[in-house]
Amino acid sequence: MKKITLLFSAALMAFAANAQISITEDFDAGLPGTWQTVIDTGICDYQNGTALPTGDAFTTNGMFFDDDACGNGADASDVSLWTEFYDLTGATSIIISFDVAFQESTDGESYAVDVWDGFGWNSVALYEDDLDPDIQNVSFDVSAFVNEFFTVRWRYVDAAGSWGWHGGVDNFDLTYTLGVDDNQIEGFTMYPNPANDVLNVRAQNEIQNVSIFNVLGQKVLEMAPNALSQEINIASLKSGIYIVNVISNEQKGSYRLIKQ
Repeated sequence: MKKITLLFSAALMAFAANAQISITEDFDAGLPGTWQTVIDTGICDYQNGTALPTGDAFTTNGMFFDDDACGNGADASDVSLWTEFYDLTGATSIIISFDVAFQESTDGESYAVDVWDGFGWNSVALYEDDLDPDIQNVSFDVSAFVNEFFTVRWRYVDAAGSWGWHGGVDNFDLTYTLGVDDNQIEGFTMYPNPANDVLNVRAQNEIQNVSIFNVLGQKVLEMAPNALSQEINIASLKSGIYIVNVISNEQKGSYRLIKQ
C-alpha cells in the first residue's frame, strides 16, 4: 500500500526551507497498479507473498521472483520489477531504501538494482552471492539521477536457464527533498500568499516563465507571461503547498506557495 508523507520543519513554515516528501510501498495489497513487471525472457513472473523458496521469509507480503518455480532446464529468465514513474524535477536529494532478498542455487544468477536517469539505466547495486542474513534493509543516495521519469527496477537474471532460487523486495521507500530558496530574483514579488483563486507575480524585468509544481514534483501549471507582471488563475489547484519556479531576465527563482 502506497503512502505519501510531507515532512515540515520550523523553517518551512517560515517559507525558507525544504519540503521533504516520502513515498512508501509495502506490497501488502499486491503489485501496485502503477508499477509493472517486464519479462524480457522466460516463462515466469514476479509473485506477491511472504514464503520465499529458500531461507528466511518476508514478515509481510513482498514482491519476489521465484526461479525455482520455473523448474530446472526452463527457458532463461530475465525479469524485472519496475516502480511507477516519478517526476522529481526540482529535487535536491533522493534516497531510496528497501528490504532485499537474494539466494542463488548455482553460479551465474544475479539480482540488479538500477535507476533511470532520463536517458538510460544506472546500476545502484548488484547481488551475485547469497545474502547473509537472507533479507537485508539497504539504502542508496541516488540524487545524481534526478529527472522527470525517475524509475527503479529490480532485475533477476538466472544465467541462461540454470536452476536458481530467488530475488525479492519489500518495504520500498523513496524520500526526496524539494529545495526552495526565496528571493533569488531581485525585485520579484508574488502575492497573495496564501492564495485562493488568483496569484499575482511581478518583477523588475520581464518574466519569461512561471511553472508550478505540487509536492510530488509534478508540474501542474505553466505559462510564459513575457511581461513585467501576470495574474495567474490557480482556482483549479487543490489546497496544499506548491513550488513556484520563475525565470526572469535569465535569473531563476523558486518560491513556496500555499493554496487555500
